[in-house]
Amino acid sequence: MPEAWIQGLRRWRGCAPSTALAAPPTPGLRPTMTPPTLLPLSAPPAEPAWPSSFDVMTWNVLLPNNDATDEGWWVTKYYDAATDPAHRAWSHRRGLLREVLVGRAPDIACVQEVAASTFAEDFAFMAEAGYAHALHRKYWLRNATFWRDDRWEHVLDKHKDRVLITLLRQREEEGRLLYVINCHLTAAPQPDRRFRQLFEALDQVRKEQNKLGLDPAEAAVVVCGDFNCDPVGAGTDRLLREGEVGPELREPRWPEQPVTSKRRGQAFGPFEDLGRAAFGAPMPTLVVTRLSSCFTKEGLTPRFFEALGAMFRRFAGEAEVMDEEAVAAWVARINGDPSRGSERRKADAVFAEKGELTLTQEELLGIYVSELQEGKFWSVQHDLQVCEVAPPGEVELFEASLDRIYVNRSALRGVAVREPLTEAQRGLLYEARQGLPNAWHPSDHLPVLARVAWR
Repeated sequence: MPEAWIQGLRRWRGCAPSTALAAPPTPGLRPTMTPPTLLPLSAPPAEPAWPSSFDVMTWNVLLPNNDATDEGWWVTKYYDAATDPAHRAWSHRRGLLREVLVGRAPDIACVQEVAASTFAEDFAFMAEAGYAHALHRKYWLRNATFWRDDRWEHVLDKHKDRVLITLLRQREEEGRLLYVINCHLTAAPQPDRRFRQLFEALDQVRKEQNKLGLDPAEAAVVVCGDFNCDPVGAGTDRLLREGEVGPELREPRWPEQPVTSKRRGQAFGPFEDLGRAAFGAPMPTLVVTRLSSCFTKEGLTPRFFEALGAMFRRFAGEAEVMDEEAVAAWVARINGDPSRGSERRKADAVFAEKGELTLTQEELLGIYVSELQEGKFWSVQHDLQVCEVAPPGEVELFEASLDRIYVNRSALRGVAVREPLTEAQRGLLYEARQGLPNAWHPSDHLPVLARVAWR
């Protein structure tokens, strides 16, 4: 195993458990006088009720693997290999999504990772339940914002880099305006782009307020979604909670990379992370399993490399290389089709580079190193399982705080945040180690649901 590969994996996303979950709140921030209450999922609604308050949900629903298309086929690899295929199918996942989105009945639901080509069919149940929506016009993997049409009137929407901005007017006598910024920010290692995506969205809201002849400082703004980073030390969190960020800021995981080249600020005053305020720490929203025999916080174990060797021998047999037939059998085993997947494309690239249809053990290892460096821990773990070479060992849970709901304190306040799971589900997740997604939960992310009141 080349040393450069080993060193490159030290910063592989997912190798180390999140340290943000136990970190204290950032010092120096103005405390919330009355933090939102953390409510069990089964508790009755918190007061005040509509129209003095409204419920907001954000959820990365994990790309639909619609049976009518081949889009999102790889979502099945997020599941433990022992999961019944029927529970990975979109028809089952869609039913679970409906139970949460319609059953918990938020006034506004911001979802991420919807498929543009099948959106109308995939989420028809939301229209049936009385929701209108805005769908991001760009990208094949999109954000969508739903709102109860009997309570909110659509004013406008703006489509930014991985951010959907929607302005809604409450259908009440006062007709209060609410900006909803639905984010699915770029994943690591691009803290500068994540910061720019959020800054430009906030600045767009400032411009819209000016166009309406209204003071930006008086706007009511909800910022929510998948921020693709832990909040502690993040430029996005600092911009929202402190109001401005300078070029001196470096995020803990990328200390050599400035978040911004010059000082940037937003016009809406301090925001509050409602989940963090209610939970007392950054709220875990991504909870997945990890094979401790292969992956530790220090990186990859010797048993991982032994497992890759066993995978190679399974398909190469006694030969020194995997020929084209063996490669096709390997890809069919891990991806269900010998012609699809990033592993197939990378194998073809190796073929083209060396001019022969063979793959050595080191080249197979290189493909999987590349997969890990791209953050596809879930895919590699799946492949070890389906090829029956995963070494025995304890299944651990990896947690991260990626999904959040922020409100600007000058106009809004958090009343309550719902626990995302029932007690029974918490037992299955944390005691039985049934990581997400699974037979009873359709995504690797948990939804965040909060009640927000007008000031």
